[in-house]
Amino acid sequence: MGVTRLGEILITKGAVSPDGLRSALEACRRHGGRLGTWLVRLGLINEAALLSALAEQTGCPPAPTLDLATAPAEVRGLIPGAVAKRSMMVAFARQGRNLSVAMLHPNDLVAIDEVASITGLVVRPHVATEAALAAAMAIPLTQPGNEAGGPPPGPPKATVREWRQFWRLESNPQELFRALNTPALTPLASSAATFPQLVPTGLEPAAGYGTLEDLSESLAAVRQRDQVAALLLDHLAPLASRVALFSLHQGKIMGWAVRGGDSVDEDFHTLMLPLDRPSVFLNLVRGVDLHVGPLGGGEGNQVLYDALGPPVPADAVVAPVRVRGKPVAFIWLDNGEQSAASAPVDAVQQVARTAGLALEILVLQQKIRTAGRLTDAVIAD
Repeated sequence: MGVTRLGEILITKGAVSPDGLRSALEACRRHGGRLGTWLVRLGLINEAALLSALAEQTGCPPAPTLDLATAPAEVRGLIPGAVAKRSMMVAFARQGRNLSVAMLHPNDLVAIDEVASITGLVVRPHVATEAALAAAMAIPLTQPGNEAGGPPPGPPKATVREWRQFWRLESNPQELFRALNTPALTPLASSAATFPQLVPTGLEPAAGYGTLEDLSESLAAVRQRDQVAALLLDHLAPLASRVALFSLHQGKIMGWAVRGGDSVDEDFHTLMLPLDRPSVFLNLVRGVDLHVGPLGGGEGNQVLYDALGPPVPADAVVAPVRVRGKPVAFIWLDNGEQSAASAPVDAVQQVARTAGLALEILVLQQKIRTAGRLTDAVIAD
């Protein structure tokens, strides 16, 4: 069974029309961002419909907007602000040793393990929309006093709040959460425009970071795992029409980051492929240094195709990223229906080795920070 695509779920539910879905996909291609976010911003669905579809897609329970809005500050404060912002997550409830966390990517086992390590609690991931998480993170952990009886913090209320004000967080938290529950706009009688005569922009390969030395210098300055991903995609984008990164954690291949093709962020990040399902990754995990060529029709590869979205790749270049000899991620390049065999495989392998060093440094930094927190806790006791 492959990845269930968000668009297919919404169409099956009758929440969006095919023309509306095509318009949102076109916006994703032209401007980047998430499909669900664009569907809401274009007024094609509301937050409740999106959240229901995301819960079905990820298999995780939804985090209700009201629960995020009313989460106790001491619970939200269990996850450091930098970690919450980086992984787009909010802790909203605690029962004993169980911590309920609303996440943009609730299937991200790496992020879940990081929170478990920081808090010492059992993390129960829930799915939430991008807008709901952004609104929740905009609420300060400590509310300033209002002894003078003046108006609440934030800009004065107007009779109408435009969507762009909500999206840029120009409203106060109460208005933000009210906006999340507004119904979708009534669709117009005419079909939504899909821009058939316009040439899509934003699909041209990025300029990249030039030489491997330039990439190495940039990677040496990063402090977050997703910064590594962004630099790698920027550097490799000129080499293929689609570039992707997959992570390996707890015996499962997961979608990490992707650029190009018709890939949808929500679909790609839902990928969770166990290694016992035959795929192109199996031999790479067992020690093969590189895959160049056709992918075959194995069960696991079909799951990959579903996660990547159209077009189905004719072949691919796949290189493992190793930390201390063990694969932790994979670099993927394909040209859709055209062959990617002409990609400079030596350069891809060099990038993979450099990425492995960058990730190893991040692991060591995380160990140092964790040791520091433990030391502080001992001194406090």
